[in-house]
Amino acid sequence: MLVVVAVVALAAAAVVGAARLRHERAAARLARGAVVSAVTSELGLSTTQLRADLVSGQTLAQIATARGKPVAGLEQAILGAVQSRLVDAVAAGKLSAGQEQKLLARIGPRLAKLLNAQHPVARLVLRARVRAFVVRTAAQYLALTPLQLRSDLGAGQTLAQVAAANGKTVDGLEQAVQGAARTRLDNAVSAGRISAPQEQALLSRLATRLAAVAG
Repeated sequence: MLVVVAVVALAAAAVVGAARLRHERAAARLARGAVVSAVTSELGLSTTQLRADLVSGQTLAQIATARGKPVAGLEQAILGAVQSRLVDAVAAGKLSAGQEQKLLARIGPRLAKLLNAQHPVARLVLRARVRAFVVRTAAQYLALTPLQLRSDLGAGQTLAQVAAANGKTVDGLEQAVQGAARTRLDNAVSAGRISAPQEQALLSRLATRLAAVAG
């Protein structure tokens, strides 16, 4: 749940950095409980469910939308939890009211970005799936098994060379992979797993990657 922890870290760092506390980890733990509680309460999820959704590739904003919750409401819930921690820090004399307001002003814009950030683990899983998908689709187009294609690539051949050796063109290979990817991503958009802009970004990165590895 690194997205949520990132929000926590931001809040904790704000308090810790301004007040120069010695026990930064303790402050982060205190903030983490409040923020995670706010997120799970607002979305009606358990901590385990929230973690699973984030690791699956969904953002906090997408999870909220899927559960019929307004993103603005989730943002306010998280911000409220952060503000509560800052109020406690002011009451404890760890920072001034003026510092509290400055920190809240800095947290707001960053929080909006974090709501749409993807879990780092999900990005790694996505990359692995994309690589496997490209190999599988390219192999099918070239009438090879994925194992055969990986062997040819591992031997130092480029996709262009493998395609030529099997009587296929690089353009045809790229179109086959991109077409299959677009179909799958269209389905993901329809299912609400990703947004249309995310689909276009993924297709753009795929085209760039294909051009680079085709050789």
